[in-house]
Amino acid sequence: MARLVEIASRSRATVEDNEYERRLAVCSACPDLQYGTTCRHCGCLVQVRAKLAESTCPYPYASQWG
Repeated sequence: MARLVEIASRSRATVEDNEYERRLAVCSACPDLQYGTTCRHCGCLVQVRAKLAESTCPYPYASQWG
């Protein structure tokens, strides 16, 4: 998984480690996290999405990342 995050973020802006960990904690607590890796709303790998600065939480109606 770490390798996928590295590849996806090579030429894109990323968030600091503390923000990344905060986003992952929110995703981990979400009932719509599937298999511990996949967002039910967009099908992405949350570890990749959480690292990218331009990403937002795809939870319907409001981002859970705040």
